[in-house]
Amino acid sequence: MIIPIRCISCGKPVAHLWEEYLELVKNGMDKDKALDKLGLERYCCRGLFLGHVDLVELAAQFKKS
Repeated sequence: MIIPIRCISCGKPVAHLWEEYLELVKNGMDKDKALDKLGLERYCCRGLFLGHVDLVELAAQFKKS
């Protein structure tokens, strides 16, 4: 639901790059170029960003019972 703080495979801290990645993609930059600009070179870290689906807003709609 929320981007992990560290890459699951290699342990590199990646959570601080998520907002900047979203801004770059929103402004029209290709996803692969945005990942290169952020310094994400390992395939595990890149896959983490490309495969992530942000579901926080969807989960926040439901109340605990």
